[in-house]
Amino acid sequence: MKKIGILIERQRAFGRQLCSGIIQYAQTREDWTLSMLDWDDLTGASHLKGFDGFIVRVTNDDVAKTFSQTGKPLVDVFEGCTSQPFVKVIQDATRISQLAVRHFILHHFSAFGFFGHEGMAYSDMRRQAFVECLRLHRMGCFIYNTPASAIRNFEYNVMKKEKYSADSEERSIARWVRKLPKPIAVFASHDLRAYQLIKVCRELGVAVPSEIAVLGVDDDEILCNFTDPTISSIDPNACGIGFKAAETLSALMEDTHCPTIVRVKPTRLAERKSTAIFPLDPPWLSDALVFIRANVRKRLSALDVYRHVGHSHTVVNDAFRKVLNTTVSKEIADSRLGEAHRLVSTTALPFAEIAEMSGFASVQYFTRSFTAAYGKSPSKTRGAS
Repeated sequence: MKKIGILIERQRAFGRQLCSGIIQYAQTREDWTLSMLDWDDLTGASHLKGFDGFIVRVTNDDVAKTFSQTGKPLVDVFEGCTSQPFVKVIQDATRISQLAVRHFILHHFSAFGFFGHEGMAYSDMRRQAFVECLRLHRMGCFIYNTPASAIRNFEYNVMKKEKYSADSEERSIARWVRKLPKPIAVFASHDLRAYQLIKVCRELGVAVPSEIAVLGVDDDEILCNFTDPTISSIDPNACGIGFKAAETLSALMEDTHCPTIVRVKPTRLAERKSTAIFPLDPPWLSDALVFIRANVRKRLSALDVYRHVGHSHTVVNDAFRKVLNTTVSKEIADSRLGEAHRLVSTTALPFAEIAEMSGFASVQYFTRSFTAAYGKSPSKTRGAS
């Protein structure tokens, strides 16, 4: 029987989902037993004797040194910088940032910001990828410079103590928020940062999302729904990372060659109220687009949109053509297709169910429309994802 030690914080959803993925893999093995470790177990390598391998969030060089001294295989699931050459299974920062940029551009933003923990590797990677993706669109980014004291306190307050507030740096955050152009779309390095930013905005009287739209990462159900407005967030596929980490550890224990870094793709972007805005003129045009996306699973008609915004079909269609270069009916159709593509790519739901959930009248119409729009049938799209 192989004994596997797991050192992952369990307070937040990301850590719990990592553990869920590890468990899913372990259940496919009859020779694995899992043991959860605590920070107190790291007083020396002698406390870690008897383990055959480890899956760890290696947050600093001291942690790395302790596990390295065991001489046992280890997979690191933290995007930290350590001097130890552990195999890493981590999130795909580039794809996460691409999802963020695409979301903001589809919402017609022209000003962008990044709010993270400067000096933390995972945050720096997302910032770099976000800035680079914006550069490809010939757009710039306002970056929050984290005070040194806040960087030093990150591991203790966030990783170990799960401290939600950012009391020590709220003045610094407030100064940054005041200087930002408005409206602006801000990408936060994770949901806790998004939560902290929204809290400061509320105290300053800065409206979210109409002045600052906020997007996080982790899709933590508690954090994202524990504030007003609720937080839009990208699901980085922590469960998939955990499963892949366990699979990789198994290969290491069997002396199989593994890549130095394995990146796992995110699954989806969950849109909530913190980005439910389109900075357009006239303002009711934003309301129309939010209404369409919020009701994409219903069989909306253009008439429903006219009634919702309280304007005639002539006024609404003229605005859609002039500002968005589209029509109300096409916007509804595109939203249905976008939702359908997301469900095809990220779920194993039957296509008939996806057709119904996306507002299509039949699975046949859904299949024809999907293939015409994306150049591949739903089944081929799913097979390639």
